[in-house]
Amino acid sequence: MAEANKEETRQPTVESLTAENVRLQGELDVAQAVIAGQAEQLANVETAQKQGDVVVVSYEKQQYRVLAKKFSIKGEEIKAEELGKNKAALKFLVESKSGLLVPIVKA
Repeated sequence: MAEANKEETRQPTVESLTAENVRLQGELDVAQAVIAGQAEQLANVETAQKQGDVVVVSYEKQQYRVLAKKFSIKGEEIKAEELGKNKAALKFLVESKSGLLVPIVKA
């Protein structure tokens, strides 16, 4: 009887630890996504410094130099420094092979 009682008290502990593990894994996933975004921004800034006074954006691990300071896409005015945050506009420019973006080749 004592053995059965010990197993009953242990079960909620295992369940609570499993739930805590799931919660922590979710937090880890969010943190890793934030770190990846910040690493991309840092790489863009470092490349922009090497290129001079230009704006650099990344799309699918490829960096691009933005040639215009401001432009319009489908009637929406977009500033070069905001393009990195506007993933839909960036995707449109890359996929349409726009002349506004020049791929940066790493030396």
